[in-house]
Amino acid sequence: MDAGGTPGGPARREPPPDVVELLQPGDRTAAAAVLAAALADDPGYTHLFPVASRRERELREVYRMTLADGMRYGRVLVTKLGTEVTGVLALYPPAAYPMSLRRWLRQAGRLARIALFTREHSGGIIRFGELTSQGVPADCWYVEAFGVRPDLQRAGRGSLLLRRFLDEVDRAAVPSYLETTNPDNVGYYHHRGYTDVHEPVALAPDGPFIYPMTRPAARTADAPG
Repeated sequence: MDAGGTPGGPARREPPPDVVELLQPGDRTAAAAVLAAALADDPGYTHLFPVASRRERELREVYRMTLADGMRYGRVLVTKLGTEVTGVLALYPPAAYPMSLRRWLRQAGRLARIALFTREHSGGIIRFGELTSQGVPADCWYVEAFGVRPDLQRAGRGSLLLRRFLDEVDRAAVPSYLETTNPDNVGYYHHRGYTDVHEPVALAPDGPFIYPMTRPAARTADAPG
């Protein structure tokens, strides 16, 4: 899916007061709403969900499923301000994505609900999923979704989530991979060590495009060379 993110802006001098923790089941609906709101204007989703009045509702259903699977087979980090979820980073460890047939079957009820909500757009959503899942390297942590509540963006919450994740993968010396359909986000990820994998992949003949990006494993102190 689309990692999204928050395009770079003026640096915040003080970190946000939010805490970073694992997503709890009781916060999954709120986290899905944060991702839906954060990513509703991404070019990929405006293409896949062209009816603006329905887009956030449709994305909430997609991300409820995504987060249910991610909590079981991956990790979902959130920033919280008091009891409110303010940002979400959904991750899969190496070889955990794409989803297996068994995992898709486990989600059958949610898939039916998504099909009901998305109706005529389901074909494009399937194509998007196929295009993204084909490129995920088996040895990488995969950033499946990433977003901060729109009214709280550009205040350091996205950086807080990414720093927590990237510190962990660097200690483990494991690479990571993501895609974005927002060209404004490419520089944001370049600044955090990601590089372009290959030319962007078109969702339609004249766009939008999927930008696949990877970040190499950190070299450990005892690595040769």
